Amino acid sequence: MDAGSEIVIHVTSGESGDWRMALRNLVNLVQDESVSTPPGLIKVVVNGPAVRFLLATAPEAAKIERMADAGVEISACANSLERFDHAVDDLADGVTTVPSGVAEVTRAQKRGATYLKLP
Repeated sequence: MDAGSEIVIHVTSGESGDWRMALRNLVNLVQDESVSTPPGLIKVVVNGPAVRFLLATAPEAAKIERMADAGVEISACANSLERFDHAVDDLADGVTTVPSGVAEVTRAQKRGATYLKLP
């Protein structure tokens, strides 16, 4: 992967409206032909209270699963899952975990990824 071609999207807000806005922004990014955004180069890292939106029981779980099926890498912070009493087994299909969301974002930035904080 070329340095700078990866996009890491960081979501932390536990507010439903913020989550919906983040998803709309992600769709807008992918649909904008002036920016190269192959799904395999997009990584969504979710930590803090926002991890609840990655649960299989979340209202937008089907959208998360479709994004993962399309090649978008979606990761939940294991520290946040534990802090907010969510089990890894409760995540939507296709969602992976990383030990620390902020550390994962930092590693991506060190690799040259474009960083987007949404919303």
